[in-house]
Amino acid sequence: MTIAKLEGAFTGTGASSPIAVAGGFNFRLAGTFVATVKLERSFDDGTTWAVVSKNIDGQEAAYTAAVDAVGNEPEAGVTYRWTCTAFTSGQIDYRISQ
Repeated sequence: MTIAKLEGAFTGTGASSPIAVAGGFNFRLAGTFVATVKLERSFDDGTTWAVVSKNIDGQEAAYTAAVDAVGNEPEAGVTYRWTCTAFTSGQIDYRISQ
């Protein structure tokens, strides 16, 4: 069985490569860092990106510490990526897998 996964690290601001997921998927940030990282998704193959909401109130999925969680994408063809929007120090190891 092949697992689709995206792995990498941030040592500054920027965006990861995108990965297409459908159904359940894992997402993770690890490391010791002072930064803000957001989980984003695109419905148009990466032309536009929107920050994923982390609750029903619409609060952005913006992380300033390690996180290990599971998401669900009901629609096929949606792509996800991590974006580091503010960076002070450390290394942020990221992963999205299905």
